Amino acid sequence: MSKKFILYVVITLLSVLALSACVRSASRAPQASPTSEFPLPGSTEDVFGQLSAFATQTAIAMNVPSATQEPAESPTEPSQEESTEAPPVPTVVPAAPSEPKPASSFTLKQRPVPKTYTLRKGEHPYCIARRFNVNPITMLQLSGLPTSGTYTAGTVLKIPQSGSFPGGRSLKKHPTTYTVQSGDTLFSIACQFGDVWPEDIAEANGIKLNANLKVGQELYIP
Repeated sequence: MSKKFILYVVITLLSVLALSACVRSASRAPQASPTSEFPLPGSTEDVFGQLSAFATQTAIAMNVPSATQEPAESPTEPSQEESTEAPPVPTVVPAAPSEPKPASSFTLKQRPVPKTYTLRKGEHPYCIARRFNVNPITMLQLSGLPTSGTYTAGTVLKIPQSGSFPGGRSLKKHPTTYTVQSGDTLFSIACQFGDVWPEDIAEANGIKLNANLKVGQELYIP
C-alpha cells in the first residue's frame, strides 16, 4: 500500500469526523430543562443571576433593621432638672450703711457760772476766765491770789458773777475734731480751745467727765 493512499484515507476520515461533529452540534443544541428554576451551572446566565441575588439580599439586609436592633430615640428637650444652664443669679444690692448721728447736732446748753471753782490738772486761771467769760484780774483779786505766778491743781478760785473777759475767748477754731494726745484730759483739752466747757465735750461724745482718754482717740469739740 502506497504512502499517498494511506494519507488520502487519513484525510478522508478526518473530514468525515469533522462534518459529523458539526451536524451533531447544530441539530442537538443543549436546552434548559423545563423543570429547572435556575440557569445551568457555569453558564453566563448563572453568573449574572447569582450576582443579582446577592445584590438584592445585601440591599434588604441594609434597609431592614435586625430583630435585636433598638429603634433610635427621638431627641427630646432636657427637663428643668437636667438642664445644665445655670439659673440667673439675682443681683444683691447692699443696703446703704446707716449714717451715725453727726456730733455737730449737739446743742450747747446755757450753763450757770459757779461761784467757786477748783483747778484741775492742766488748767490755769486765765483758762477759767475765758470759759466763764469773766475778767481774770478781778477773779484773782477776789480769790486773794497774785495776778502772776504758778497755779497748781487744787487751787480754789472765786468766780465773779459779773463782768466779761477782755478780748477774744476762743483760742482754737471749733466745732471741730481733736485727736487725744498723751496726758490729755477733758479739762486740759477744754483749756486749749479757751471758751469750751469740758462738760460739753463729754456730753457731745457720750463719755463721762472723768473718762480715761486713749491716745489717738477722736473727740468732737462743740
